[in-house]
Amino acid sequence: MRLFLSLAAAAVFFVSGMVTAGQLPGDFDPIGPTVQTLQAPSGRTVAYVDDGDEDWTPVVFFGGSGTSVRVMNLLEFAHTLRGELELRLISVERNGFGQTPFDPSLGYADYAADVEAVLDELGVDHFIAFAISGGAPYLTEFVSRNPDRVTSVHLASALSETPDDSFICPLADDPATTGFLAQNPQVWFAFSPNSPVQQVPGLQDEAYDDAARTFFIAGQGGDPAPLQHEFDLYCNQPLANVSAVTAPVHLYYGVDDTTTPPDFHIPVWQSTFPNVVNVREFVGVGHDAQYRHWDQIMVEMATGRTDRMLVCDKGKTKVVDESKADRLLAKGAGHGMCGWFQD
Repeated sequence: MRLFLSLAAAAVFFVSGMVTAGQLPGDFDPIGPTVQTLQAPSGRTVAYVDDGDEDWTPVVFFGGSGTSVRVMNLLEFAHTLRGELELRLISVERNGFGQTPFDPSLGYADYAADVEAVLDELGVDHFIAFAISGGAPYLTEFVSRNPDRVTSVHLASALSETPDDSFICPLADDPATTGFLAQNPQVWFAFSPNSPVQQVPGLQDEAYDDAARTFFIAGQGGDPAPLQHEFDLYCNQPLANVSAVTAPVHLYYGVDDTTTPPDFHIPVWQSTFPNVVNVREFVGVGHDAQYRHWDQIMVEMATGRTDRMLVCDKGKTKVVDESKADRLLAKGAGHGMCGWFQD
């Protein structure tokens, strides 16, 4: 008992000493990006986020279908890694989602103009373009208008064209089903119980929160119209002509992805962009590859190289040449930051 009391007293003394010496943290911890607004030349009020230092590499991020501008929170489990790589994320909210009013007359070109207005406001000239899932057609329109400003393009689990058997197009004419999705956020953005992203503390809840923000925060009450409109664009608006975009294009898909099947979408992107330099198909993941391998995507954004891989070897996260990575993986290392492999 005396030993226990002595140890407790020592702990109190140690903590008290830290407090007296002023050694406790004094800065705020990040809790997600701040949503800002501006009045675009079109007269529209545009909501956007800009997260990272001004001298970091700008990455214009296009979130998946039916998401708000704060969906980039789902990528922030790797916030520290992103900071080490000095990547600045900029994203603009789309028509009718989150706090952005819905206008059924708007399409891809209007959204591209909104993104241009934000970049002009921020003084950003050149940038990396990154889209996941249903953000890809919007990215394609945007880079087609700005071919000389984009330094690289990264598409993860990305929707290109809609296959004949796509589940998306029937939803564009089905307000009952889209209404159910919009009114039930836990259905709209539920990861599989077996998804590797379930390892990330709070990620599933953050996804639910963003779905609720997307369809309810501005008083929409789960209105399906913006989601139906987006699906209609996917099904009836062709991809923009990006023949002038000579920047390198990187593709990332999960082998088991049934939402955006790689066997269909990869050939479409290879025939759409003139300079696809890198195609990664990740084993053991589906449509969640965009999150599970966000760390690898960031490495390629930051280095501009396709021969570098992020691995967890003996409890340490490393970036190594791909040939060395293959040897390490064969010996039991893991692909990605070590957080993915902790018990």
